[in-house]
Amino acid sequence: MKNLHAVQKIALLMTLLLMVSLSGCANANVGKTTKPSVSEDYYRAMNADLFLEKTIPATEGEWDYFYELNEKTSSQLQAIVSDLSNSGQAYQQGSSEQKISDLYACAIDLDKRNAAGLTALTPYLEQIESAKNLDQYLDGLIALSAIGETSLIPYGYYQDDMNSDTLMVGFESMDDLIGKEYMENDSMQEYCDAYKTYIGEMLVVSGEDKKEAETNAAAIYDFASTVAAQALSPDEFYDPDHYYNVYSYDQLLALYGNIDMAKYLAAQGLGSADHYVVFEVEAAKQINAMLTEENLPVLKAYTKFVVLNNLADYAPVAYRDLKLDMAMKLDGSTEQKSDQRLAFDNVEQLLEWEFGKLYAKKYFDEKAKQDLKTMVATIIDEYRLIIAAQDWMSPETKQQATLKLDTMGVKIGYPDQWTNIGDYLQVIGPGAGGTYLSNVLALKQATRQFGFDEYKKGVNRDQWYMTPQAVNAYYNPANNEIVFPAAILQAPYYDQDQSKGKNLGGIGAVIAHEISHAFDKNGSLYDEKGNYKVWWTDAEYQKYDALSQKIIDYYDNYTISTGEPVNGTMTLSENIADLGALTTVTAVAEKQGDSLEDVYSNWATIWAKLTTEALEKNYLLTDVHAPAPVRVNAVLSSIDAFYDVYEIKAGDKMYVAPDDRVAIWQTDTAQ
Repeated sequence: MKNLHAVQKIALLMTLLLMVSLSGCANANVGKTTKPSVSEDYYRAMNADLFLEKTIPATEGEWDYFYELNEKTSSQLQAIVSDLSNSGQAYQQGSSEQKISDLYACAIDLDKRNAAGLTALTPYLEQIESAKNLDQYLDGLIALSAIGETSLIPYGYYQDDMNSDTLMVGFESMDDLIGKEYMENDSMQEYCDAYKTYIGEMLVVSGEDKKEAETNAAAIYDFASTVAAQALSPDEFYDPDHYYNVYSYDQLLALYGNIDMAKYLAAQGLGSADHYVVFEVEAAKQINAMLTEENLPVLKAYTKFVVLNNLADYAPVAYRDLKLDMAMKLDGSTEQKSDQRLAFDNVEQLLEWEFGKLYAKKYFDEKAKQDLKTMVATIIDEYRLIIAAQDWMSPETKQQATLKLDTMGVKIGYPDQWTNIGDYLQVIGPGAGGTYLSNVLALKQATRQFGFDEYKKGVNRDQWYMTPQAVNAYYNPANNEIVFPAAILQAPYYDQDQSKGKNLGGIGAVIAHEISHAFDKNGSLYDEKGNYKVWWTDAEYQKYDALSQKIIDYYDNYTISTGEPVNGTMTLSENIADLGALTTVTAVAEKQGDSLEDVYSNWATIWAKLTTEALEKNYLLTDVHAPAPVRVNAVLSSIDAFYDVYEIKAGDKMYVAPDDRVAIWQTDTAQ
């Protein structure tokens, strides 16, 4: 699941909401050999038969239940598209049906896509390429920003960490291409080399000769790696002390002193903000240092490539296939998806809320919503007791923590009030002269305008950051809320026909995980209103830090299949949430008389995962979650009840001595 400061922040490599994804890595060969005992390797013992049945699809870098349920949801949505496309009806202009069917018709007609070329994008690229000085180059960036292509100086709108009732303008770092984690790791050099080749090939397709393209590709990569060296790490994007850097208007102009930043802000309508936040200050300083007339050629080449890369999915097939080939190298997949599936996936992303309304109306089970509300209330009640049991917390701090639970918002299924972004999004059908790329640029421009208008209106606490068809969940500290989209309410996470224990080990553990994010290393920095506020005493923070360090050390001792260690520091917040989740659902199950075997076995099942070696290496460097086998085994080995249920004893591989078991939120505070 997701911790929303991480959706807006880590997904984009930025945010201020803390989003927590349910993923973790596990090697493709896991479970293909002899089935271990539960005392040796609980994760593989519970999933061994499943792993014999499942394989990684050729078009993917992994298999897990997120993939499986996403495929199910995708099939349901594809059926809707097929029905719309084959109905022969003329839908009302501006309706969801019209937009979906017409955009899909543009996307799937590859002959027309190829014939149209980059016509819709050409004016933007020509303005960049023809720039004779920095000021003209800046004009090109301003033009691109209208369609959301802010390659060098991107920004977004976020709830302010210090005042969640207001929105702030947050300046992000530039697109650093393959990313810091690859660029600075010797073991990933082959991928970096492949990416440099990819840059050159994309430039060749755009019309550059091979030698020129190779020269530009090397310069682009060097530029990006120079800036990436100053980027924050994934876990630092969870901590406001790292990313919340306030700048006044004059200070921001000075930070980007090598360009006319006043003109850039005015063009965005952002010249009158009370303050701005710069997430990665050192990266911004490095970008500004590169903004010189001498560097104009590489700046232009960089922007051209980033725009081509970002829009390749909607461009002629030659661009699309180059990008897909690079993605396959990075995730280890071996087969490209069909043209039909690629078209659908992109259309669904572009019109996600149009699809969301149709999905919720047709597939959401309201009974599941009521069941989940009851489960949430039960788990929150248990969390109150766990907080009350912590002898290292003062009564005043416990009161503040309980207040955070009492005021926590819960969103399930789909929004009570749908976003009106659909009013902004319009599609021109192929019969009226619309092309795929022209429609996409118009949609991106409309989305940009919608974002600006919402920024001017102020905070909308009814807003959702995931659509109903997303198989995921998140905690949003800015709103102090947990959110569970409709599509996650399916087996193995939730099923009305499976035992209460299995539902507790599935969706119950997910609920408890998201609630735990309110009190993890980063979520604990926010009060019940979503403001960054220290509400702990110094002594309590010291105890929290000591417990956190114990968790870091504990996870550092785990390795993945290649023998490389887990990064306990990077995965700390997610590990705290996992540990808190299993502690809580264990206590609930014991009180309700539910089977703990069902709870623990389904915890192992929901994390079952097969991953290519390429993607496993990627996750180890970039994922703030522990690998799937670790997040199952490491957590259960720290739950006392697990030992009683399975008679785990000293000498067993799953055994951890009582004094070495870890948690922040524990029912036995003697640890």
